[in-house]
Amino acid sequence: MSTTHSTGGAATRWAVLALTLVAGAAVAVIMVVHGEITMAIALPVIIVGYGLTVTLAAGRSDVAAQLSGHEEDERRRMVNVRAGATTANVLMLALVCGTFYELVRGELGGTFTWLSAVGGITYAASSVAYLRAGHEPTTDQGE
Repeated sequence: MSTTHSTGGAATRWAVLALTLVAGAAVAVIMVVHGEITMAIALPVIIVGYGLTVTLAAGRSDVAAQLSGHEEDERRRMVNVRAGATTANVLMLALVCGTFYELVRGELGGTFTWLSAVGGITYAASSVAYLRAGHEPTTDQGE
């Protein structure tokens, strides 16, 4: 059982709700400007509904707590690291596949190419920075 808790958990949880309220309002304005009235209603409801759900359910659900930033402990931080790594791997795979698609179509230098380059450079640079800073890789002992 973990004994370390984040001091900003409650503030982060409410920040998630505040961010979804702002994002919902921004999406509504953008959709109205584009003349998409149905989407101007539906998208903010979905966005704000997500924020309300994870914020209000955080005390009863590990998943909601994780998504709302509620009182992180070591286990939740590790879940966050692993989920982020999985997401990055899937996104890079999609970008590389998109780059090959651009290559086949003769469009090398398109969006997928540039995003793949940014992802690869970011990974390499952050790896060098973390290794030079002396960060030790985590191990899954006891699992």
